[in-house]
Amino acid sequence: MALSAEDRGMLERLVAAPTTTQALALRARIVLASEDQSVAEAARTLDVTRHTIMKWRSRFDEHGIRGLGDLARPGRPVSIRSDAQRAVLGVQLREPADGAWTTRTIAAELGLSQTAVSRVRRLSFTEAPDLVTRSVLNKSRQVVLAAVFVSAATRVLVFHDPASPPGAAEARSRSSRTRQRREVVRTVLSAQFAYEPQVSSKESAESAAVGSDLLDMLEQVNKVAPPDRRVIMLVDVKLPTQTQRWLYRHPRFSVYEIAPGRWLAQLDSITEALDRRQGEQLLTVEHQVRSWAASGEHSFRWVRPPRLEAKASGASVPAAAGGALRSTPPRLATAVVKVLRESIATGAFDAGQRILEEPLAARLGVSRGPIRDALQILAEDGLVALEPHRGAYIPIPTRQDIFDTYTARGPLGALLLRRVATKGRTRLAPVEAAMEDIVRNARMGDAPATGDADIRWQDAIAHAADMPRIEKMFVRLSLQLRMFVSILGLDYAYSVDDIVADDTAILDALRSQDPELVTSLWSRKIDNAVFNMVEQFRRHEDAPDGKRK
Repeated sequence: MALSAEDRGMLERLVAAPTTTQALALRARIVLASEDQSVAEAARTLDVTRHTIMKWRSRFDEHGIRGLGDLARPGRPVSIRSDAQRAVLGVQLREPADGAWTTRTIAAELGLSQTAVSRVRRLSFTEAPDLVTRSVLNKSRQVVLAAVFVSAATRVLVFHDPASPPGAAEARSRSSRTRQRREVVRTVLSAQFAYEPQVSSKESAESAAVGSDLLDMLEQVNKVAPPDRRVIMLVDVKLPTQTQRWLYRHPRFSVYEIAPGRWLAQLDSITEALDRRQGEQLLTVEHQVRSWAASGEHSFRWVRPPRLEAKASGASVPAAAGGALRSTPPRLATAVVKVLRESIATGAFDAGQRILEEPLAARLGVSRGPIRDALQILAEDGLVALEPHRGAYIPIPTRQDIFDTYTARGPLGALLLRRVATKGRTRLAPVEAAMEDIVRNARMGDAPATGDADIRWQDAIAHAADMPRIEKMFVRLSLQLRMFVSILGLDYAYSVDDIVADDTAILDALRSQDPELVTSLWSRKIDNAVFNMVEQFRRHEDAPDGKRK
């Protein structure tokens, strides 16, 4: 099988691209292997069947690169009009005939197919990212739903920590009542479908009254919520100035904005976080929401009534320093940092590319505050550059950057490895598991994946050392290495076979608890990696028009 230079280049780029799925990369490797190997040899090399080799060779012969993609599924694709979508989501606001709305009963009620109903509910409630609530609601501690506010333009949910922690049996409970709580939350989140798609002029005229109602509700929550408990507000719009001033004076209230298009996707994380002892009260909320939706009133407001509870045994949550409203919690900023770190390290951005806050916030379903805080943290990691009047952008690495990274990484790695070598073999299980990933990718001849697995293996060693501060510095350098590889198109792997040999020797030295040997082997590995990357970088700089040689 002969490949043109153009086809070979496209296939190699497809294999190397960090965004290529594993399935598509394997298909590209099959075609590349078929150029100079028989079907049997390619099947053995890639550990697949002969039928798989023949299938993708044939598809490539017939359709070229396009033939490596998945074929369209047979049958007519599901098509849902916007009014049908609203009907599927809005039916939740009516009392079901058989106890609960299911995809089958909704389909029968609306005259749609059950497949279409399932698709609408899945896309609306589960497939959009719900980064906010997974970051700020801690399901291990659980929270109480304290208030609900719904108008044509505003949705607000308020939670606070329970006055007393749940008992051990309640904390472990995974009963069928979880489904009941889930349906209540689904109904509350769907309350917006009681309105027409456009906000009416009447609602705009009544915005002042709505703002006043919201303030009254917050005053009630402030009175009934235990005074030493945090209060969390989820909102889908920026709150009016008057409300923001009130919140500034009440610093235990923390506000988190959720993009309107992600509002329904908070279903699972809210359901998991709710205190299981609130079951009967939640059913009351569901009934009141449905009664309100049928009444045609302009807004809905519910506040949890006060009740006697046992005194909490946990420590109180202190107010924000200086009494200022903390709009961006550490946990949410950390979640955004995690997403951005991985995106940058895997080549989702190009060298020199600006990172625009607004579209990124919309994509992640958060406000711009967490994005801004995350960029500050990433700048400290060396993954982002911040400049006045330019904002945030991906730095363009230099040869000196590579030298500096390895100059710091060498002694840090030696310190961590010596520590692991003296702590015994009991902490090596994650390191051994990470080594299996290296070997598996090496057997497939996947150099980029082998290099990435090698960096992650080194991070596993850092974690096994049980030196948190040193580990943090080492992992930060790992992220920089992955960024160099991704955005410059360099190969980290100095040689797939050499990586396996070096890492196997280091792991054997760790098992034998030989600190001197493991330090020597690590020094040799670092020298190999530095020489390879610097030499590649030199060719990268010398290549015309920035193209790799």
